[in-house]
Amino acid sequence: MKPRFIIVIALILGSAGYLAFLGFQQGQTYYHFCNEVAAMGDKAIDLPMKMHGRVVEGSVQRDGALLRSFDLEYEGARFTVKYVGTEPVPDTFKDGIEAVVDGQLNAQGVFEGARIQAKCASKYEAEYEVESSAPGNTAR
Repeated sequence: MKPRFIIVIALILGSAGYLAFLGFQQGQTYYHFCNEVAAMGDKAIDLPMKMHGRVVEGSVQRDGALLRSFDLEYEGARFTVKYVGTEPVPDTFKDGIEAVVDGQLNAQGVFEGARIQAKCASKYEAEYEVESSAPGNTAR
């Protein structure tokens, strides 16, 4: 083989390996509850992560149909989330639900969220009626 061909192949393989490594590094975002992020203090600033909490009732701010911000809370720790993403917000996103927001905390203590996942497992769970506790009846 010609040396020039070997160099070109080596450069292509090296570039592909480097891009795969960068993609792997960007894909590593850690999952934390709001209280864990608060406990991290300044170490949490500018760290890519996924933050989990409950959307505080009455905190959702919209500009027409566009989501601007909301507060996320878990075990007493509360963060304002500024939505900076371009992806559509899930239809199930509303006050009081559990949500996971992908983004990072800025120096002002505002979490800049790029993606939102609404956690709504209760929507898919079957609802069971509890039968009365009259003699002979048992809850099923």
